[in-house]
Amino acid sequence: MKKLIVIVIVISVTMAGAIAYERYFVQAEFGPSSLLGVSFFLLVALALTITLRSFGTRFHEVVTQAWLVVLSIGFTFVVVDLLAGVLLVTPLSPMLSPDKIRHHKLVPNTDSRFEQPDFSYIQHVNNLGIRGRDTSFKKPAHRFRVLILGDSFTMGKGVEDDQTFSALLEVSLNRKKACGTTTIEVLNGGIDSYAPVLSYLQLSEDLAPLEVDLILLDLDLSDLLQETAYRKEAVRDSTGEIIGVPGSERSMSFIQAIRSWIDQHTFFTRLMLFYTNKWLGYRDLSVQGVVTRANPELLKYTLAEDTSSRDEQWTQIFDSIAKIKNLADKRAAAFALVIYPWGHQVSETEWVPGRYNWISKGATVSDRYLDTIGQRSKELGIELVDLFPAFRAYKGALPLYFKYDMHWTAEGHKLVASALEQYLVEGHLPRRCSSN
Repeated sequence: MKKLIVIVIVISVTMAGAIAYERYFVQAEFGPSSLLGVSFFLLVALALTITLRSFGTRFHEVVTQAWLVVLSIGFTFVVVDLLAGVLLVTPLSPMLSPDKIRHHKLVPNTDSRFEQPDFSYIQHVNNLGIRGRDTSFKKPAHRFRVLILGDSFTMGKGVEDDQTFSALLEVSLNRKKACGTTTIEVLNGGIDSYAPVLSYLQLSEDLAPLEVDLILLDLDLSDLLQETAYRKEAVRDSTGEIIGVPGSERSMSFIQAIRSWIDQHTFFTRLMLFYTNKWLGYRDLSVQGVVTRANPELLKYTLAEDTSSRDEQWTQIFDSIAKIKNLADKRAAAFALVIYPWGHQVSETEWVPGRYNWISKGATVSDRYLDTIGQRSKELGIELVDLFPAFRAYKGALPLYFKYDMHWTAEGHKLVASALEQYLVEGHLPRRCSSN
């Protein structure tokens, strides 16, 4: 028995050390899940050490009784936690699934949990594989349909389904009867870590049968470098045209696999980890998709210090944007490109301290790249919707961006919905409602 206890002690200490080394020194992601793992193995080692030292002493019986109490409580907690998980935790799907054409996608008719110190919510994916309620490819009579493409900002990472700007926009336009007796439908086609090349493949493949009147493409700051990364993995036909960007399963570390299992099957342990996250102010830097770590290069072109030539990158990304416009033209749908800022471009009080994982504290923001977007859009005959003024004019008390995560809060989505509503009411709707 003593030899077995010694072996288990050595294994426990080794496991604790391995987890601490991998997560803290190698991956730089030592958060509550890692702390839970290290603490568990160290407590096991400590308890077994006390047990070992108690052999042959008058305390041995007390230690034995203590073990019985601890094991009884532990067993009861595990049973109750798992039972609560079965009854109270919604069955979830992976947030993203690999795809052989457009790298990754949302799985139709599923729910996924998003949980970070800044937020916790469940996202529903409809029958078309986009966020929101179910709908049909065919557009019903007397309906004006808007499709908004983009990445996680468009998808609404951080807020509930009914708090996304697309959902808010639809409700507001119909409440005000902006299209008269015609119902307005706004579809949220945003998917985490998408760039225009993937949105083009999404529109030309999975959403090819979708009848739509207006397509808006949200251009995100991360798109410039992500577009380049996706194009390097692209499959092309004999003419050089991109026909797919194959994706593959993303592997998880041992600790990540444990955390995923906890999220799917337990109730109280998951809550404990979530609130420990908030108490420690921990931020998980991993991002689904191409950007797997906070990468200073991703936003560098938005800073005055950047002197790199970006012409080739802009040419590539506008090639995809032009292709999306061509698809819209073939469907007799209007098209517009929407641009918006990240928190560091709005004010000194937005997205702090999360921004410092991406840019240095002394960095100076530059808007010169906006001229590039404006010029290239004009050359291609693409209508540009600029949301920068709306964000920078905001004087409200609530933050537009989360503290650690870079995405919009519910207040941020309200602002976007309001700005897009103004654009639609003053532009597209009066010109096109009558044709529906």
